[in-house]
Amino acid sequence: MRHLARVAGGAAVLLAAATPRAQEPEPAAEEPAAAVASPGDAQAEAVEAAAEPEGAAAPAARASAQAREPRPREAPAPAPASPAPASGDRGDLLSPGFRERVRIALGPLEIAPIALLALQAAPYVGDDALGQAGDSAERPGFRLRRVRAGLRGDVAGLVRFAISTELAGDDEGTARIHEAWAGITAARAIEVIAGARTVPFSRSAMTGAGDGALAERPLAVRAIAPFTQVGIQAEGHFQDRAFSCHAGVYNAFQRSDQFYAGPSESLAPLGNRFEGIAVAGRVATEPRGPLGRALQDVARSPFRLGVGADGFFSDGGARTLYGASADVLVHAAGLHALGEVLWTGASPKAVPTQPIAQITSISSLALVFEAGYMLIARKLGVSGRVEWIDPNLDIDDEGDNLVLTGGASYHAYDDLVKAQLEVTHREELGGLSLSNDVLLLQLQLSL
Repeated sequence: MRHLARVAGGAAVLLAAATPRAQEPEPAAEEPAAAVASPGDAQAEAVEAAAEPEGAAAPAARASAQAREPRPREAPAPAPASPAPASGDRGDLLSPGFRERVRIALGPLEIAPIALLALQAAPYVGDDALGQAGDSAERPGFRLRRVRAGLRGDVAGLVRFAISTELAGDDEGTARIHEAWAGITAARAIEVIAGARTVPFSRSAMTGAGDGALAERPLAVRAIAPFTQVGIQAEGHFQDRAFSCHAGVYNAFQRSDQFYAGPSESLAPLGNRFEGIAVAGRVATEPRGPLGRALQDVARSPFRLGVGADGFFSDGGARTLYGASADVLVHAAGLHALGEVLWTGASPKAVPTQPIAQITSISSLALVFEAGYMLIARKLGVSGRVEWIDPNLDIDDEGDNLVLTGGASYHAYDDLVKAQLEVTHREELGGLSLSNDVLLLQLQLSL
């Protein structure tokens, strides 16, 4: 009997081992071999099934079914650490987008730091270069171009604000307010902002000082745009910036008799003492999604387009100023291309509230084209710019300029640190030809 039992048991083992294998389908090509039960496992389960009593058919069937099914995969060994994803949600603390995450929550209040430090070195400067004429340097040497610090934040998503100080505001290094404003959101898309803020005029002027492709904004923009002024403005952004609009009322703008010195960024600490009122407005569209804060396409994004147009009218005590501009910006796979046209006019008042040398109306026109490419995404880019500027359309003189600028930029830690090289050639189209070319190096920290 014992002999017969051993024979029967061996037959059962062979039957259990053979039958499931015959019914088991071939594993898929992408399935690892570890996902299929091994012969040793199947035989052990068959022995357990043979040991069941004759009446335990259900357990035996369950064992046979388990033998036919693949075993669950074991968890793979941890992979080596990889670079943080572009979204910056995890991984390296300085991964792309980290500046938007540098915030401190204090109940409903969230605040973030503002910091901008730009050190410039000019190894070569032409003998005729002059700061009042818009040149970025007058003599070889070093310059603290910008030293800015402050805070920005919001309260429960209902109020936004920013306060920052320019610590190198003039030759004496006197500190002055750069911006100080607060915005109340009455609706999701509409915001009313009061205080000192950039006037909505010219895309290059509205782009942050540390977010340009080259070290300096276009000379034409620095000569025409009013930049920071005190007033009240409303802005709205709809359908993820598919349409944007701005409108504002400000203290009237002031400018010097020297065209390239540009308008004054008046914060009116004594109120609107000598001037009148200015109005400005802008409409813009980015139909394929937001272009982001920088002019360069640092992330090599898909094709995106931005188009804008704006204007201002300033009824000042010494001059009536008016201007208009239009711009187009394209991002595509690392390429950026920017085109701007700017026009402005100035008419002296019959009885000016301040002494001025201007005695007749003057109209000015400028064209700007800039293009660049990121050779290495988020790291290395090259850019070039051409400007044609006519400060007075009625006169041909050395003030009519063709400005050629080229350079390269190296970015580190999501633009926290940026090193830039810039070469500017300025050619006078009428009158004397001046030696005012500049080679400029800039090291910048921006937060």
